[in-house]
Amino acid sequence: MILGIDDETRSVVGVDDPEKVLKELWDLVNDPRKVSVNLLSPKDVEKKELLGRTVIEIHIPRAEHRKRPVFINGSMDNGTYKRNGEGDYHCSVSELQQMLRDASETSPDSEVMADLSMDDLDSRTVSSFRERVSKRNPAHPWNDREDAEFLRLIGACAKGDDGRPHPTLAGLLMFGFDYSIMTALPNYHLDYLEFSDDTRNWSYRISTGTGEFTGNLYNFIVEVANRLLVVNRRRKEIENFSNREDSSLIRAQRELAINALIHADHHGTRGIRIEWRENRFSVRNPGILRIPLVEMITGGISDPRNPRLALMFGLIGMVERAGSGVSDVVAVCREMGIPDPLYIETSEPETVTVDLRIPPFDDVKGEVLTILEDDPKVSLDMLSKKLGLEKNKLVRLVNSLKNEGKVERIGGTRGYWVVDRTR
Repeated sequence: MILGIDDETRSVVGVDDPEKVLKELWDLVNDPRKVSVNLLSPKDVEKKELLGRTVIEIHIPRAEHRKRPVFINGSMDNGTYKRNGEGDYHCSVSELQQMLRDASETSPDSEVMADLSMDDLDSRTVSSFRERVSKRNPAHPWNDREDAEFLRLIGACAKGDDGRPHPTLAGLLMFGFDYSIMTALPNYHLDYLEFSDDTRNWSYRISTGTGEFTGNLYNFIVEVANRLLVVNRRRKEIENFSNREDSSLIRAQRELAINALIHADHHGTRGIRIEWRENRFSVRNPGILRIPLVEMITGGISDPRNPRLALMFGLIGMVERAGSGVSDVVAVCREMGIPDPLYIETSEPETVTVDLRIPPFDDVKGEVLTILEDDPKVSLDMLSKKLGLEKNKLVRLVNSLKNEGKVERIGGTRGYWVVDRTR
């Protein structure tokens, strides 16, 4: 925000008495009757000279989730706004509820489902989960506990006010039947779709409510992980992926899928949707980001919306290092020479969509041919920078074009490229 710019003409008009304006600003934001919490620090407010006039530049940081909602004039219901493009709008009741859930000291997935019983958990899912825990860590001290005690230790159940054990929300999501889950979460839905091309017609689907599987998070992610093995190795055969690239891509896609389950606001109005296409993998989950994206990419900060779910997935090796999910995916993308994942936040309803773009091998070849035609003397180093590809992957791609007869190198380091698109 810049004070001293005319809103309509965008011309610089300046601030007549900047010191007075600054005092009024600090008095205002530090008055809890006017603003519920002050997000500004001195480094966020700066006087600047612009075209011979003084303006005031204000950087308004994103509120940390434990401080939301931020509202004005003492009214949360009527004084909470969100930015949307060029304007602000009143937050809806559902948006306020989501902020309050995020601000709570207790995690959403620790809620005890007092109206449900342990019979709402699928015993076969529990057995499969425990078998995976035991295989991964045969010496784990919880392996010899009875099911009821094991579930209590991992946070899947807890005593209710009646003194009897009931599933927690985490336990219900992880091990429950989908019809039981939907009694607590009416909008609960999991959807995985595969598309063989850019049409809207899917070729394979895993979805809750079909009766084909229990519909809980555990069985869903196991099914999805198995499908990712199948479709990515099919892609590998088409595009000559190396074994290392193949496993890295599968790991990145699985990480994005699990992140959605752990960070979703399962009380939200939209379910989780995962789409696999030959050139794109996308995941959408309800709820917005809890920490800034730049901190997520850097890694090391663990703040899952559902920490009990994170613990459970960690026990079976699907969450390896707390706070490293996004940074690990970005590292894989840069290692493979593909674009970083794109994170998109939307409002009404609040969702986060992650797009992982995977340029088809032939499309990248076409880009290489175009650049070589435009600049026959371009070096591989410069070509690598222009395409954003790792050097070793580019070399393999160029060698493939040479073998097809579409590219020939004339001369050595001072030579040039010849392109033949007829081959």
